[in-house]
Amino acid sequence: MNIYKDTKILIFNILYQNFNNFNKDIESKVSCEQPKNEKFGDISSNIILIASKVLKIDKKEISKVLTSNLLKNKYFEKAEYVEPGFLNLILSNEFWLDFLNKISLQGDEYGFSNLGKNKKINIEFVSANPTGPLHIGHLRGAIFGDVLSKLLSKTGFIVTKEYYVNDLGTQIENLALTLKHHLQNYVNSENNPLKENMYKGEYLKSIAKKFLEKPSFEFNDTEKLKEYSVKKNLELIKKDLTDLGVSFDNYVSEKSIHKNGLMENIYEILKNNDLLYHGFLEKPKGKEAFNWKPVKQLLFKSSLHGDKSDRVIKKADGKWTYFASDIAYHYDKASRGYDEIINIWGADHAGYIHRVKASLIALGFKNIIFTVKLCQIVNLIDKQKVIKMSKRDGNFILVSDILPKIGKDVLRFFMLTRKNDAHLDFDLEKCLNETNENPSFYVQYAYARISSIKRAALEKKQKIKIENVKFDSSLLSIPEINLIKSLSLWPKVIESSVAYREPHRIVYFLIEIAGKFHSYWSLGKSDKKYKILLDENLELTNVRFMILDMIQKVLKNGLDLLSVSVKDKM
Repeated sequence: MNIYKDTKILIFNILYQNFNNFNKDIESKVSCEQPKNEKFGDISSNIILIASKVLKIDKKEISKVLTSNLLKNKYFEKAEYVEPGFLNLILSNEFWLDFLNKISLQGDEYGFSNLGKNKKINIEFVSANPTGPLHIGHLRGAIFGDVLSKLLSKTGFIVTKEYYVNDLGTQIENLALTLKHHLQNYVNSENNPLKENMYKGEYLKSIAKKFLEKPSFEFNDTEKLKEYSVKKNLELIKKDLTDLGVSFDNYVSEKSIHKNGLMENIYEILKNNDLLYHGFLEKPKGKEAFNWKPVKQLLFKSSLHGDKSDRVIKKADGKWTYFASDIAYHYDKASRGYDEIINIWGADHAGYIHRVKASLIALGFKNIIFTVKLCQIVNLIDKQKVIKMSKRDGNFILVSDILPKIGKDVLRFFMLTRKNDAHLDFDLEKCLNETNENPSFYVQYAYARISSIKRAALEKKQKIKIENVKFDSSLLSIPEINLIKSLSLWPKVIESSVAYREPHRIVYFLIEIAGKFHSYWSLGKSDKKYKILLDENLELTNVRFMILDMIQKVLKNGLDLLSVSVKDKM
């Protein structure tokens, strides 16, 4: 039940009935929002400004038609025109009480609707190279992808969560060399230092020891070392993901894509469509140009489909590039019949967006929606100092190191306290504090506090009714109306989170409504007339309980989307 969308529909219907030349195509340009400043009412819309341009009629004439028709409805207490073309509406107390009754009947389903209509979406996220366990830098994409997947599934989309395993290339070569180095040290009782490009980290020493326990081992077999090290690192990654509450439907191997001949198929398709040629890349700028020499390579004409330049897919030595594998992988995904492909990448992959999109268009998937959400880096702060991390140098904080200390709930909540493309400071001290500075604690405490009020009512044996409450709506106070107004935003928050693929909006809303509840609770402590449990006025107590019950349901549903637990006591 989205009152802002419903009001917009009502306004449009009035315009259709009164103006023959009103154009429905302007709908996307018209806003209908809860204004930030209360002096502009409960709902504000730019409809008069937009409609006057379309109809070529004076704004005041449109205003007169709208206000006179809206005020015939008992739920609109006031409707006024404000320059340069806004319609501001104030809803009656009767409306808010009726609204509260309606959403109370919806219960746990309030706010959710079938937005996806069974459209199929593939969401690929994490996809960390299998060269070691997950560190804190991987957390943001993992949690963002998992919550987005859950949000889309809850609103009518059919979602496949996928992890792309980069088990080929230079990094896997270096991984095998690192494992071989440790094996030689163990077998020969030596302690030779790691060479350049080898991976540091105690976990690889542990993997080497396990390899030595095999009945027969041959550390000169590079392919077996690659296979074993990738397998063991994936086991570490999957354990971290499980502990974090993240699971996947598919793990797709880059190696299998090559093994199954998909690269050759892609080559034939692009070749037959005259989209490949042997040529030279442009000379790079800056330091990279110092030792640059022109080399003839196989290039894909990605510039024909929106990319800023053509791209190499096969090097001069005959090896496929990483981008060639990406083309094949995305062809495989698109061929599975998805309506949309969502990739969640680190911000350093921004340059790949246009080339991958160009490849999908070139391969005939013009109608598939291709969405990339970039996650900025996470700055880990401990004792007011930023900790520098590097997987290769071995100085990174593992997920398995911090999860037992902080807990899944705090990690998942905190990683969504900023928009995905904004830098995030992850302060370990704040995460451990049970204060208002810890947003997950603040929200969970709101849920627990409402549970406490319910228990107090049971102890007093008050008969609380939280459905279809009959009540003189004029007795509703401003603080109660404001709480109901906050609840009215929940469906809009869900819809915008889905539309923009931005689950952080859920977190923002939970923090905001928890804050408003805490303020209301404090008001009852300082002023007896706002006390929630009123012995002398059971009807008002029922209304207040219904508001609190809906706030608690919304808090639970929001936290469930985040896979963060609710607590009855804290």
